[in-house]
Amino acid sequence: MGFQIVLVVEANEKAQTDYIYIKSILNHVYNIRLRNDIKISPVFMGGKGNYEKVSNKINKLVKAYNYIGESCVIYCFDTDKYDSDTGDEKALHDEMQYCADNGYEFVWFCHDIEEVFLGKSVSNSEKTEKAKSYSARHGVENLNLKAFEAKVMGKKKSNLLLILKKYFEDKDVKE
Repeated sequence: MGFQIVLVVEANEKAQTDYIYIKSILNHVYNIRLRNDIKISPVFMGGKGNYEKVSNKINKLVKAYNYIGESCVIYCFDTDKYDSDTGDEKALHDEMQYCADNGYEFVWFCHDIEEVFLGKSVSNSEKTEKAKSYSARHGVENLNLKAFEAKVMGKKKSNLLLILKKYFEDKDVKE
């Protein structure tokens, strides 16, 4: 019996920046690339405001995998300036509510994924280059994984590993 993680990210399909970072941590912590029982199916929103527009893609992936095993859907969002901008705070709340209403997991990166993985925000024009460079130089090996187990939103933190722990047993973690 297999297990599929439908990983819904803000990035567009061409750049795949968010997916590059998240895939690196999945490979580092859970050896995903070496496992036949886990399938990662990315869905690219092409912008955070498009989270509802990808539901057909998600449903097709889940339905197609039903004969092999179970699926979980994990939406990944940057929090942006939720703590100082009421528009970002409302958008984050709406995203969280959408995930809750649909039974999806909600992963957040505070304030953005680059800040959590690289320690700093980067301009839109640099995102693809920085993600590819990070992956090529195996930057994940130098991460403080505790920053990915945050229960409360805070600068340079995420709840990614807290969410993933729900689906992976301790024996699955790479020693």
